[in-house]
Amino acid sequence: MSEKQMDRFEGMLTQLVSMVGHLREDVEAIKVDISNVKADLSNVKEDLSNVKADLSNVKADLSNVKADVNQLKLTQEKQHAEVIGKLELLRADHEITWAKTVENEREIERLKKQILNN
Repeated sequence: MSEKQMDRFEGMLTQLVSMVGHLREDVEAIKVDISNVKADLSNVKEDLSNVKADLSNVKADLSNVKADVNQLKLTQEKQHAEVIGKLELLRADHEITWAKTVENEREIERLKKQILNN
């Protein structure tokens, strides 16, 4: 082989070694990137787990609120029925009182006429 061919082979080998070195650097950079992505994914999974736990707590709180609202509705309906019952009693008492007042007024008028006529 001639000197020129040897130089060319040497250049090609140097270029190949250089390319392999760059490929190894690229592989190492990719490994670091993958490691960072894995760490980020782990953080995302942890955050998702926290969000799920928070959502579970919110659902439990919502369930408690619904139960409280239902209890308040029942209490309100009971109190409403009680108030309506009392109002009906008052109306009945008022009607009785009014009827007695009218009757008493008539009786007073009759007595007045009797007294005046005697």
